[in-house]
Amino acid sequence: MMAGRRIRLVRAGRRCRRLPLLLAHILAGVLIAAALGPGRRRRYVSTGPLAWWSRGLCRILGIRLRTQGTAHDGAALFVANHISWLDIFCIAAVCPTHFLAKQEVVHWPLFGWLCRRAGTAFIRRGGDNGAGEAMEQLVWRLRNNERALVFPEGTSTTGETVRHFYPRLFQAALLTRCPVQAIALRYPDGDGINPVVPFVGADELLPHLWRLLGEPGIDAELHFGRIHRPPYPSRDALARQTRQEIIDLALPALPEQWPAIRIGSA
Repeated sequence: MMAGRRIRLVRAGRRCRRLPLLLAHILAGVLIAAALGPGRRRRYVSTGPLAWWSRGLCRILGIRLRTQGTAHDGAALFVANHISWLDIFCIAAVCPTHFLAKQEVVHWPLFGWLCRRAGTAFIRRGGDNGAGEAMEQLVWRLRNNERALVFPEGTSTTGETVRHFYPRLFQAALLTRCPVQAIALRYPDGDGINPVVPFVGADELLPHLWRLLGEPGIDAELHFGRIHRPPYPSRDALARQTRQEIIDLALPALPEQWPAIRIGSA
C-alpha cells in the first residue's frame, strides 16, 4: 500500500513539473502555426517547424529516441507501422516529413489544429473517395520533391503485431516513380512493449496524454529499412514487401546496439 502511494506521488510530481512545460510548448507551437498562414490554403514546403516542435515534445515527455539505419535524403514515400499518436512526433523529430493521418486527428484539441497547420493531410475513412483524395495529395507532395509518410495499416495496434498493409496508397509511389522506405517503430519496456504508449480502441487523447506525463521515461526505437526504388512489380507486392520488412525489423530489435539521440528529459 505504501509502495503504491509512493508511485502515485512520484507520478504526480512528474506531471506537476512537465505540465507547465507542455502548455508553454503548445503555446509556442500555436504562435508558430498561426504565423505560417491559413492551414487550408497554404502549400507547405518546410517541415522544419514540425521537426522542432516534435523534438521539444519528446524532450518534455522524456522520450529517448534510438535510431538504426538512415532515412532517404530527398523525395520519398515512407511507410511505418502505427502504435500511437506519438509515432508522428517521434518520426518527425528525426526524419522531417509530411504525414497522412486519419480524419479524426483534425478534431483533437490543439494537436489536430497544429497538425493541420503543419501541412498534415487527412484521409476520410469510409468516405466516398477518401483514399483517392489522399493519394492525390501524396502524389502532389512527391512530385514537388517532398517527403510523405503513411501508416498503411489504417489504424493503430499494441505493437505486438503488424496488420495488413492496404496497398492503394502505394500507388502514389508507382505514379511518381519515387523511392519507398519502411520505418519500423517499437516502444520497448524491459523484455516487452511499453503498455502505456499504445493508443488503441476507445482511448482518448487527453486521458492518454495525462498517463504519459506521469511516466518516468519512454524508449522509442526507429529502424529505417532499405530503400526500394522503381520500377516496382505492383503496389500489392510493394505493400507485402514493406510490411514483412517492418515485421523483421521491429520485433527482434536490439536497443543496446542502437545509437541514442539525446533530446533530454523533463
